Amino acid sequence: MEILNNLNNFNNKVYKENKINIVMIYGSPRRDGNTDKLMKKFKEGLQNNININLKNNMNIDEIFIKELKISPCIECKNCSINGECSIKDEMQNIYPKLINCNFIVVSSPVFFTSVSGFLKSFIDRCQRFWALKYELNKNIFNITDRKGIFISTAGSSNQNIFECPKKVIRSFFDVLNILYYKDFLYNNVDLKDDILKNPGVFEDIFYFAKTLNF
Repeated sequence: MEILNNLNNFNNKVYKENKINIVMIYGSPRRDGNTDKLMKKFKEGLQNNININLKNNMNIDEIFIKELKISPCIECKNCSINGECSIKDEMQNIYPKLINCNFIVVSSPVFFTSVSGFLKSFIDRCQRFWALKYELNKNIFNITDRKGIFISTAGSSNQNIFECPKKVIRSFFDVLNILYYKDFLYNNVDLKDDILKNPGVFEDIFYFAKTLNF
């Protein structure tokens, strides 16, 4: 009964009812870096989306992980018992947004063939969703047909550099019942503003977001 009550409390925290809720997660430790610029262009495309009434039907929530005060997962296994994370920090305010969003965008540069440390700690704190889904057999997601995309850059010229980050994001989306819908992955982007050397990528991201059908 306690688990069900807690889950009901989470589901009642719909932060923008009757709207298309979009969560944009910035995983880079550097503000206004390459992935941030791509995210801004994606947001601009969303704000010009041709398929929805923007004024009444869209809410965009941006999460800059570096600015959050969150602890890494401590593997206490509390979530395996009741589906709750025992760490009471700013991540508790993020969980309802992840539960109630329709669409999610995650960005990160590649660090040592994976996502940034900031993003990985954030994802690890979603162990409670894995426990709810695979150990407690509880579905707390009322919204169906949820989709997500991944935006990433890497200094390496090898396209395989993105294989591990993609696996991490796919696992993250899986526990949230989100379809890995598409990714935008760019090589040879290492120094700040390197992405500006290829303006065509901004056109691609803008057009995708502008024509995205929710």
